[in-house]
Amino acid sequence: MKIRLIIIIVCCQSMLLKAQSKAISAELLSKIVISTERYIGTDAFGWKYTISNNVFKKTKVGESSKYNYNNIALGDIHRVDLQNPLQIVLFYKNFNSAVLLDNQLNETYRVNFSELPMPMLAEAVGLASQNRLWVYDTNTQQVGLYDVNARTFKALIPPFNKTLQYYQSGYNYFYWADDTNSLYAVNLFGKVSFLGELPSFKKIQLINSKQLLLQNDNGLYLYNIEKNSLQEIAILEKSFVNFSYTAQILSIFTKNEITLYKIKLE
Repeated sequence: MKIRLIIIIVCCQSMLLKAQSKAISAELLSKIVISTERYIGTDAFGWKYTISNNVFKKTKVGESSKYNYNNIALGDIHRVDLQNPLQIVLFYKNFNSAVLLDNQLNETYRVNFSELPMPMLAEAVGLASQNRLWVYDTNTQQVGLYDVNARTFKALIPPFNKTLQYYQSGYNYFYWADDTNSLYAVNLFGKVSFLGELPSFKKIQLINSKQLLLQNDNGLYLYNIEKNSLQEIAILEKSFVNFSYTAQILSIFTKNEITLYKIKLE
């Protein structure tokens, strides 16, 4: 009985060590005390983007320049697309509008989707290539491209009746997870691909079509969609409000602090 118990303990320890060895190391870079309501992310140049009192802000440690954008008429900022710091997209869902900003947060374009020749009700908005926006229109239940210059919308996929639980846009792809945790992608030509099933999550950020960062109640993980496997990210925080990943820099936001880590995701 004692021998069996020893074997079980040794096996458990071995499994624990194996699990620990698989954790992705995170090099602590800095901790910054910050007072803000919402932390959006940090770009590849070190600029931090936050929202306080519905004012969108861009700041950087060591830089005297600070940039703000405020638009009281459009209500609360629902979503920010930071994939291109030179062309930032703010989505004002309650007013069915989107605003494009340059790198100094000057407004360069504004669209109210209710005022188009063919009105839309936008549920998702993100930046695409060639002065276009990805839009999911709940009126038609279709994902498509809105041309900023022509002010026209081209649907790319047939209507679907699932609820969007998550979405993320890139220049060439629009990704979404529905209420069954099924993950899909559509390209600029309307080709839809089923990428896989996701475990339960609080928040995710796609790294590529095969990998994503996933936050759940236990921490932050790298999820391999093809292998259906979770790999822990070895950060100090187990509870946090938001995170973002850009150019091997992982930002973790708690209620009053931003922690920056360097991690390498393969």
